[in-house]
Amino acid sequence: MSKFISKPHVELLNFTKSRVNKAHVLDLSGKLLTYFRRNKGLRKKLKCSEIALTVVIIGRNKAKELNKKFRKKDFATDVLSFEQKGSRMGLGELVLCDSVVRRQAVEHKLSFTQEMDYLLIHGFLHLLGYDHEKSRRAELIMMRLQEKLFRRWRV
Repeated sequence: MSKFISKPHVELLNFTKSRVNKAHVLDLSGKLLTYFRRNKGLRKKLKCSEIALTVVIIGRNKAKELNKKFRKKDFATDVLSFEQKGSRMGLGELVLCDSVVRRQAVEHKLSFTQEMDYLLIHGFLHLLGYDHEKSRRAELIMMRLQEKLFRRWRV
């Protein structure tokens, strides 16, 4: 464990006018990084050099533009995950669309913070290589872990 930096670095960039609880986002992101590096069965997913994460909050138009460019889907999506290729220090970026998160929070009968947490966990798992679109088995594995982590830190 000594190879790990004691506290993961998490950065939040909010490009919207919406209020986002920065301390909460940084806290949950740090907990996720710490959980994976301390859990023997999951540590292999999180290399010791992967200690930094950037969380970006954007508006609907930018989310639609990025989703179209990187996933060939012409709509604003809730979360996009961008792995940090070539960097020994960064896990990557999670990009969340504020207005989609707010809409889904209402649909799922969750608070904005709870929906944001759910999507942070979802995107984080994608950064670690989990992919629910790969197969039914992969979907079950990812969704079970996502639910477990969400229940663990639900506010």
